[in-house]
Amino acid sequence: MDIIQIEIRNRNALAILRGMEKAQIIRLLKGQNNKEDKVSFKKGIFSKERALELAGKIDKSREEWETRTI
Repeated sequence: MDIIQIEIRNRNALAILRGMEKAQIIRLLKGQNNKEDKVSFKKGIFSKERALELAGKIDKSREEWETRTI
């Protein structure tokens, strides 16, 4: 079997994956949810602290968009 890592972008995707696990198509593995893993660091572009700060702002913005009712 192959093991792949994915990023869940919304609750619907997680629900689909849980349904697939229930049907015994896949097995979900608990992973570490670490902000540092989400940010790739390139020398000279941003400091580690600034990159983490920006990643936090992006996460907050995504959460705000998900809660909007238009």
